[in-house]
Amino acid sequence: MISLLFCTFIPIFNNLKTMKLLKLSRLIFLVFILIALAGPLKAQYQFLVTKAADKALPVTARGIYYALPKTTFKVKLILEKVSRIRGPFANYTEKYLGTDNFIKTNGSYFRLLSVDIQPVSMADPSQLYYVQFPEDRSAKEIRHFGFQLNDEGVLSAFGLKPVSKTEKKNEETSSQTYIYSDNSSGFKMAAGYSRAQKVDTIVRKFTIDTLTIKRFLYKTSWVNLSEEDRANDAAQQIKKIRDSRFNLLNGYHEVNYGDGVRYMDAELQKLEHQYLTLFLGRETKKMVVRNFMFDPEKGHLSKVLMQIINADGQQQNIRLIIKPANLLPLPNAVLPKPDFIFYRIPVKAVVQISIGSYPFYSDVFPIPQLGVVSSTSMENTQLHFDWQTGTLTGIEKR
Repeated sequence: MISLLFCTFIPIFNNLKTMKLLKLSRLIFLVFILIALAGPLKAQYQFLVTKAADKALPVTARGIYYALPKTTFKVKLILEKVSRIRGPFANYTEKYLGTDNFIKTNGSYFRLLSVDIQPVSMADPSQLYYVQFPEDRSAKEIRHFGFQLNDEGVLSAFGLKPVSKTEKKNEETSSQTYIYSDNSSGFKMAAGYSRAQKVDTIVRKFTIDTLTIKRFLYKTSWVNLSEEDRANDAAQQIKKIRDSRFNLLNGYHEVNYGDGVRYMDAELQKLEHQYLTLFLGRETKKMVVRNFMFDPEKGHLSKVLMQIINADGQQQNIRLIIKPANLLPLPNAVLPKPDFIFYRIPVKAVVQISIGSYPFYSDVFPIPQLGVVSSTSMENTQLHFDWQTGTLTGIEKR
């Protein structure tokens, strides 16, 4: 272009004295026309960003794909599962212990202990864009540019020099189903001896004249104890243990008052508890971890994660609910323009975990896919984008 201008002005200065004013004005007008024609040449060197459709792009097209990010949530629920086991002598609890507060049927229920929610950023398949590069020009017309994408193809910057990648932190994951478990189910004292010795006395009488003689014979045999007999024996053992504790604490056994008394009393309490479980039943506890993934979308902002039975035997839903907090009244930019690039304006939303109608957990997270898609100019600019939310964080004119 510069060489063309010089070639035009050289004859003007050489013949300036001999040319008329009209010819000079015509030549100047021609120069302005040539300068104006240079504008379309530059305008042809433009980027065109379009949303990638289902149909394939032409093979001759030159460019790259990039995606806008979205946020999904990894939800970890930590629950305690309580299993209730009916005692083998439950039918005789009221008769021998005088209480109706015992486990009558087998069952289990859950208690929610804690919730952990982690946002996970990833490329949104529904927001995929194609950047078509300009056609090749001469070396003087080449415009330098640079795109920066993350490992998933999400746009992070434009017009910047490439930077070295930082090491990615390894995310700690666990496939552990439960943390602790009290699986010592069963009843130790239920394995007691179930037979008893029976002694029958046989009396034989012999009469000689007026003298009567009685002979006693003892016949020993073994019989099986009934369930009620065994329950009665267990109840008597409970009474003996309590009497022993009373005698121990009031000094009847004349033992040294110190750690020895504490140890013996603790052991007696354990023994009493084992006999009581035969009537009252027992509970076993296990901590359970459940992991869920939730992908929020417009119109789909809640999900029942799981159903549990509470301690009262009622069924409850553990539900995840998302409530947008700052919806922006902005339109989506869907029409492609030369040298314009698309980015996201996310919204913040309240993420809540509830049990039934009671909230248990609540926090605020930015969710890009609930926001709008906007566009900005790429011409002579350096753009910075947040690869997690897709929003424009910095712009610099060159």
